[in-house]
Amino acid sequence: MTRVVLVRGPRAASGSGGCCGGEVRPFDEGGSHRHVPPADAVGDVYRALRARLPDDVAIEVVSPSNWLWLVPELVRAGRRRGLRGAALRRSVRAGMAVESLVVDGVVVASGGLPEPGAAVAAVEAELALR
Repeated sequence: MTRVVLVRGPRAASGSGGCCGGEVRPFDEGGSHRHVPPADAVGDVYRALRARLPDDVAIEVVSPSNWLWLVPELVRAGRRRGLRGAALRRSVRAGMAVESLVVDGVVVASGGLPEPGAAVAAVEAELALR
């Protein structure tokens, strides 16, 4: 099965903290203050990928803090792609970065997601190489 992994960014990864963490809710949700919601690059990319890719492609959204799942997944997928030694370490490190996009062990974007259309094109291009 093909697996696409989206590593969330710091704002999306934080379950608490910031102005609306814990018990405090924004005004829009009945709380005491209002703010502009953050852009959700990961959600936009996920929706674009889900709309264009076949149902048999698994799309996982993972927090960078979930290294217990992410590191073994990146190592296994990298090894299946033939990576060893320093190349495998570089690939794992790039895949652990916030807002990364990984297709079956190949890091397509690291440290910043492309626009949804560009992300879909990059994933489709990587899938076509097989």
